[in-house]
Amino acid sequence: MRNGVTQKLIKGCISALIVLSSTLVALPAIAVTTSGSSNVTRIGGVDQYATAALMAEKGWSGTSDNVVLSAGMNYALVDALAAGPLAAALKAPILLTDGGQSLNSSARAQLARLKPKKAYITSGQAVIKPAVLEELKGMGITPVQLGGYDQYETSVNIAKEISKQGVNSSQVILAAGWVSPADALSIAPIAAAQGISILTTTRDKLPASVQTYLDSIKANITDSYVVGGTAVVSDTVKGQLPGIVSRYSGSTKYDTNVQILKGFAKHYRNSKVYVANGETLVDALAGVSLAAVDKAPIVLINQQLDKATVDFVKLTMSTADLVAMGGEVVVPTTGINALTSAITYANDHAILGSTDANNPAELTDTVQITGSNITLAHAKVAYSVYLKGNNIILNDVIVKGTVFVDPGDTGTATLDGVTAANVVILSGAKDSIHLRNTSANRLTVDSDSSSVRVESTGTTNIGTTVVRSFAILDDQGGLLGEIFLTSSPGQTPVVELRGTFTQPIVVSGQMNLKASLNAVVPSVVINTDNPAHKVTLDGNFKAVEVQSQGRLDLAANTSVETMKAIVKAEIMVPVGSKIDTLDIGSTGTEAWGGGKANGQNTSTTQPTPPVTTTPPVVITPPVVIPPTPTTPTNLTVSYIKALATDNVTRQVVNGETIYFTGVSDSVRFTGLQLTTNQTFPDIVITSIQANGLELIKLGESFSSTIDSNGIVTTGALLAGLDKGGDGLSLSSLRSLLGTTGDLVFQGKITKAGYTDSDVLSVIIRLGPHVN
Repeated sequence: MRNGVTQKLIKGCISALIVLSSTLVALPAIAVTTSGSSNVTRIGGVDQYATAALMAEKGWSGTSDNVVLSAGMNYALVDALAAGPLAAALKAPILLTDGGQSLNSSARAQLARLKPKKAYITSGQAVIKPAVLEELKGMGITPVQLGGYDQYETSVNIAKEISKQGVNSSQVILAAGWVSPADALSIAPIAAAQGISILTTTRDKLPASVQTYLDSIKANITDSYVVGGTAVVSDTVKGQLPGIVSRYSGSTKYDTNVQILKGFAKHYRNSKVYVANGETLVDALAGVSLAAVDKAPIVLINQQLDKATVDFVKLTMSTADLVAMGGEVVVPTTGINALTSAITYANDHAILGSTDANNPAELTDTVQITGSNITLAHAKVAYSVYLKGNNIILNDVIVKGTVFVDPGDTGTATLDGVTAANVVILSGAKDSIHLRNTSANRLTVDSDSSSVRVESTGTTNIGTTVVRSFAILDDQGGLLGEIFLTSSPGQTPVVELRGTFTQPIVVSGQMNLKASLNAVVPSVVINTDNPAHKVTLDGNFKAVEVQSQGRLDLAANTSVETMKAIVKAEIMVPVGSKIDTLDIGSTGTEAWGGGKANGQNTSTTQPTPPVTTTPPVVITPPVVIPPTPTTPTNLTVSYIKALATDNVTRQVVNGETIYFTGVSDSVRFTGLQLTTNQTFPDIVITSIQANGLELIKLGESFSSTIDSNGIVTTGALLAGLDKGGDGLSLSSLRSLLGTTGDLVFQGKITKAGYTDSDVLSVIIRLGPHVN
């Protein structure tokens, strides 16, 4: 194998191709806020590495003890799909580097600025080279290698590291790896914000590493989520998951994105939206950690927006603050404008709408009211309404989508006779948000204000109320429906209840729940997502049921008439507080703290876990059975797929032609992915023909090891001649070969102990570019 000679021969034949590839004009870096009715921020650089650097600057203006370092090449994207939750756990940015022997310049500059102590590496050393790890050490950074034998083990290693960081979750997410990376990306910021690990799988069978890991944690898992349809994750695999299993899928990656955002609506905030291209996902990958900081969703779009995506965003999301992840080519302004278009009212003291209740004004787009002391009356709105000014009144208004209420920390707003699908409270003062005679399927309180008060009066009728922040709920005759209280990781909000409540209050996150002096709270259910969460009850409560493990504290002078524990929990009752009737059944629940339970004083000493002893293990020597001699297995290749930056599947069998006819010149050919019957074989290239011209001298050859994902890069196929490790553009290939010529690779795969494969023949037909 004489790679040096071979490289010189190829270089002499296709030097023109390399010149064309390396002289492409790069776009300038962008990190600006555009004008318009919405605050639109675009974060995009000359390439994915520069974009990741800009995102790190945006979210981490100072230093960071940790960073996550992922491979930015499209073929290695799958290794980093599970990195978002880890980055969130570490409070770290995600930086991207290429496949070269040194750090990408953008990543290196950020590492020098951030001065991290550790860099968590999400690919193996076949992708992020040992020389890069040594370069990190030379910068005083300790590399933590998480890359596994394959993409599936990598996702398990990342999940284990998340647990090491003290993030314990009763939920897990399963996605289909490289087959459908957009599905994993759709849920990544939600998973990151909630501390839920993402595992990857094949379609028809859980990989052994994933199965073993799930077996080790299944006792703690209450819910599993599958993202993607049965074409990428079969029902057989779905049936192997622990807990209650739910699937989120659609007919396309964009529809799946919408279905995921619908299903997890209560897990992300409504104050900011990130937008990414669903075809070139690498820009969005680095943005997951930034979106997780804002607890914001990522919406996937294409050059032509799906109507379902546009409708979903405009009906359910506030686009007043939107971040485009990537430059104009990746996330075009036309698409952003379609999502953010609105009718804006900014003049103070305006009276808007119709004066005739029988002839309401028809408003055919989203409505943004940014002025103060404005009234909108007798109107129908086709999408959503955003109230940004102070003291805005909606009177007799029908809203097909969502009313976003955001008057600021000292502002107020009144909804009187409003009918909407959803109402979302983003801010307000302590006597601020008034719901009168208003109906909605869901009310969400997700406020940045620490004392926002939501008052329900008259015939107000809410189906479900979700509170994710500090809030005062004051039910004075209206109906707020079943109330769910939760919190973001690391936060302990205080939620105060005033007035009379008729349905159960369900607590699913760490918080302090306070019942005011005259509040009527008939039932509280404690059902937290994480056993490490602590819930504190403050005030007088009639009935409490503990449905999840963890700790429940009573505040000073708190009383509970009846409490039932259906799982083992720890209950702290301080002196001066009491539980009149405590039913622990056979759960082993203990109450302590010196207060009273069942009329008796509890112990003042916190119970300690029982000490268990492990019986000695008797090790029986294994019986060694001599191996039966076998004939070496023949290496085979089932399928060959061409990899390109447009992420279109082009899969053939040996000897068939791969067509790029009609594909844009800007698309880059990045390599081949081979489905073989053994892992890590070598591919030996014995012939490369371009338009019938042989580029390898007779008798010469060169080889490269195929990685854990079955990938051999363009650089490996061409003896390392693709500069930057990101493939060659079709423009360069067409310039050299024309639009009718073929690029033909011949070779075989080999591995010690196995019989070589049959001769492989891969034919690439470029064809003309179609505008």
